[in-house]
Amino acid sequence: MTEPRSPARAGSRRRLLVGGLALAGAYAGLRAGIPALSDRFAPLDLEPLARPTGFRRLLSAGGASGGGSAGAFDPLVGLEPAADRVAPSCAGLFEGERDPGTVPVAYFSDYNCTYCRVLSLLLDRLEGVQITLHELPILGESSRIAARAALAAREQDAQRQFHDALMAMPRPSPARIAQVANDLGLDPERLNADAEAPAVDIALGRSEALAALFGLNATPALIVGRTLVIGAISRITLDRLVAREIADGPVPACV
Repeated sequence: MTEPRSPARAGSRRRLLVGGLALAGAYAGLRAGIPALSDRFAPLDLEPLARPTGFRRLLSAGGASGGGSAGAFDPLVGLEPAADRVAPSCAGLFEGERDPGTVPVAYFSDYNCTYCRVLSLLLDRLEGVQITLHELPILGESSRIAARAALAAREQDAQRQFHDALMAMPRPSPARIAQVANDLGLDPERLNADAEAPAVDIALGRSEALAALFGLNATPALIVGRTLVIGAISRITLDRLVAREIADGPVPACV
């Protein structure tokens, strides 16, 4: 015959159970906090690239990973054999005049890449950098259509706004592209015409050649100064990397 438990004994067991769950929750919370601590204090794991000379890759450092969106990607597919389009070169890696004290950042993205949406928001809040957008549509025809539209928007001084608006939407589509153009007050007929212009082919070709040069087969990818980052990266790690680039001095010429 089982002896009935006294109220005191049952209460004691409940307290032990609750205490154990609390300790387990605290331990889980501690483990969840470890990556953030690693982001802040772990050494940046950098490896020199074989090419271009003077550049390097972030291998791992709290939050950096190989995570991203990849496709069956030939960086030179669909391009005519024109030397200024397909020859792997550094042309156009960083665009525009560089402000003193800032770090140039080349950002390769695809509008069907899920993590690109996260990284685009992160880059919008990043200080001390100058960003060059590189359209790298490797995830299907809708990616290519969206990339061409974004490059066409550059002709109306709206590439960055167009990029941000498309990244804020779930997936690119002709209807969403038209909506973004309308919201930004762009000329839709000019946008459609510019999307088919040779200048867009050249811009895509140069970004694809740069991807080939750096061995990129996934998005998102960043070149922060002289450091290549493929996939996910935390804000803390990115801030540390920008600071490291400033400390390491001028970015070497990309040849």
